[in-house]
Amino acid sequence: MATENVDVFLGLPRGSFDHIPSYCKAQALAAIAEVRILEQNGIFRTGVHYIVLMDLCASTEAAKLLGQKLHEQRIQSFVTAAVAALGGGYLKAYAHFVKQIGDAVLLIFSSFIDLVSWWREAHDLFTLYSSAWNREVDTSGKPVLTNDLMGVFQIRAKTVVHIGEISYFDRNDPISVAVNQIFKIEKKFGPGDLGATQNVFDVAEPFFAQLDLTPTRAGSSKLPGHTLETPLWLLESDEASKYDLA
Repeated sequence: MATENVDVFLGLPRGSFDHIPSYCKAQALAAIAEVRILEQNGIFRTGVHYIVLMDLCASTEAAKLLGQKLHEQRIQSFVTAAVAALGGGYLKAYAHFVKQIGDAVLLIFSSFIDLVSWWREAHDLFTLYSSAWNREVDTSGKPVLTNDLMGVFQIRAKTVVHIGEISYFDRNDPISVAVNQIFKIEKKFGPGDLGATQNVFDVAEPFFAQLDLTPTRAGSSKLPGHTLETPLWLLESDEASKYDLA
């Protein structure tokens, strides 16, 4: 896959992929090429799926402190890592990168095991990309990030999962009440968190032991269209998101 095609696939401005640090570019390019092939060969299926919203944390603060260019590069690196994580060769079922929504990405999975595997791979890539940016220098040999900006730039994300019936308006645009509802719960979680609704907990519980998950209650939320509060669960949390990477 050519670099310019990567930009188009990710929905980023042309040339965005050029900002990915050289340490990561080859790996990301190969992974995204694999995702492109999977999507070209896949069937966009109507049915019940896990709906995932992954949101880049601290974007408002980053925009103020990093400046526009570095802020955009941070978002672009986040989106690229989230998509590249789908290309790890571990997917056993159906997964669909739907679109970027501001500084968040929306995805659909048919397998909970695939979803958790992707989430863990994405956080490994966030660590890799953040560390790579800490070592990046400009054409004059000057560090792109000063020491006080490394923690600001670090890619941290929160992820929430809901489940629901999906149909497609066209080949790429999923329609579901659950898609609308998922935006209601993301504010209940923080950097590194993988949060889920009670519906996800009930369906996925048989896989918790296999995936070494020990969920804990994380409050509740009243979803649009519901009259009662829906319990929320913290399924897992990424430790690297809790501290700054040197």
